[in-house]
Amino acid sequence: MFPQDQPYDAGTEAAPFLPLAARLGLAFGLLVLHLALPVETLGGLPGEGCYLAALAALFLESVWECHRSIRRGCTPFATPTPGWIRFNLFLDMVLVTLIIAYHGVDQAQLATIYIFPVLASAFYLGIIEIVAVAVLSSAMHISSVLLLTTGTLPAFGRSDTSVAMDPPQLAFILGFATLQIFAAALVVVSIRKHMESLRSNLSRSESVVGELSSLYQQVFESMFSGLVTVDLAGRITSANPAAQNILRRPLAPGTPIDAQGLGALADLGSRVKGGRFELDVATPEGEERIVGGNLVPLAGPDGQPSGHLVVFQDLTQLKALEERTRTSERLAGVGELSAEMAHELRNPMASILGCVQILQQGEQPRAMMERVLTILGRESERVSGLVTDFLDFTRPRPARIQAFRLRDIVEDLRASWETDPRNAGLAIAAGDPPDLEVLGDTAWVHQVFINLLSNARKALQGTVEPHIHLEYRLRPGAVSVAVCDNGCGMTEARRRMVFIPFSSGFEEGTGLGMSLVFQFVQKMGWDIQVESVPGRGTRVALTMPLHIPAPEQAGPPAEPRAQTTPARRRPPAEARKALRNA
Repeated sequence: MFPQDQPYDAGTEAAPFLPLAARLGLAFGLLVLHLALPVETLGGLPGEGCYLAALAALFLESVWECHRSIRRGCTPFATPTPGWIRFNLFLDMVLVTLIIAYHGVDQAQLATIYIFPVLASAFYLGIIEIVAVAVLSSAMHISSVLLLTTGTLPAFGRSDTSVAMDPPQLAFILGFATLQIFAAALVVVSIRKHMESLRSNLSRSESVVGELSSLYQQVFESMFSGLVTVDLAGRITSANPAAQNILRRPLAPGTPIDAQGLGALADLGSRVKGGRFELDVATPEGEERIVGGNLVPLAGPDGQPSGHLVVFQDLTQLKALEERTRTSERLAGVGELSAEMAHELRNPMASILGCVQILQQGEQPRAMMERVLTILGRESERVSGLVTDFLDFTRPRPARIQAFRLRDIVEDLRASWETDPRNAGLAIAAGDPPDLEVLGDTAWVHQVFINLLSNARKALQGTVEPHIHLEYRLRPGAVSVAVCDNGCGMTEARRRMVFIPFSSGFEEGTGLGMSLVFQFVQKMGWDIQVESVPGRGTRVALTMPLHIPAPEQAGPPAEPRAQTTPARRRPPAEARKALRNA
């Protein structure tokens, strides 16, 4: 805002009011200079008394304005109201006209003094009034020159009719002075327009900054998450109401963050995992809360670290809800698994009970007795296998990871397959497995492949040309072994449920085979993928990590030792739920 655009405000002006300060200094300087010079130097010029009286009057008027400003409680040269600004500029033009008239209107260089009122007007007046000051200055100069050179006014100082100026010289003096005045006005108007443009842009920028600041403040105070900023020394610089509500304590700027329940920044940073942290916080009332959030470094304008931003939420109720949900899912899973288990046990138990009732009837033919005993043995083995698989599924032992040769496992599988009478007439195309060492639990590995091969055999029932084969593919740091068949295949819906307990589509078996396969595969750090097309067959691929011994351990396989399971793919949602419920 420029001075002419605002009302007079005592005590707020920092820059001096230029027209008043210049007039006071110039009038006083000329008076002192004139009185200090010898009388012989001045030579008794005409109108000297009027000249000195006018200078004294202008000086006294300036002193009075300074006194008036001080009496109003501001600085001596404070910017006055717009009316007084115009009056002061007019007095400055009068002073310039007085000086030029006394020292000689034929002195073209003196007309340059008119530029000062024009320049000063740029700080206090609008564009139209600046042009008016230039016009008035030019008019006063032309009038004084013409009136004094033509004898209309009496001789004044060095200006009288004795000043001989031919028309060209007069035109030059007047034209040169007018050109200076209006050139200065043009420059001042350009500066003024530029200043107004800057003021407009500044006003818009201030408005945008104000809106953004207001929006930031609203967002900052309306967030449900706690937000705290701290400097490099760990002192709080700002905190929103949500942060104080979560921690149940005031977070005043300047207080250390380690005294607010969140702990020191170094300790907090050590708890950040995956970009988040969780910790237990005790409120001043002794209430335990679970707080989770993020710790983000802040950088200053120069890109150097300037502090940290801590954003956190109260997870107490969410964690309690998660725990209740897990408990409910666990109980529901136990109930569902128990119901499925009871259903699977009911059929063999019904057969055993029927055989017992036959035996209770007394002497039976030998053929009947042999049949009853066969049924008893078969169903008892079925119940035993079901209970064994169920115990393996619900209470698995820790994995015993060790290195073994892939070819040895394939040979063992081939031998087990060929000695099983259920596989008579059906061979495995095992191919030539790569001579590599892989990591796994040998007992679980054997059981996993036996279950997969057994399912492949069951899927081949009714197939005209049944076929089972193994595929091998090398991958970076791993090898993939796939069990493939050309059996009945599975629909997409059944494929998604293949690892769910008791969801097998085969009459033979316990219904826990693929669930055990998935569990063993996950515990060994392997990966499993199932691909199937109805009527064309199924492909189950197992990806197992290679054993790469250290240089000093190259040669024979190392002694069995526990290994850290590598990262593995996230299991299907149905399988995760089944394992969690179990």
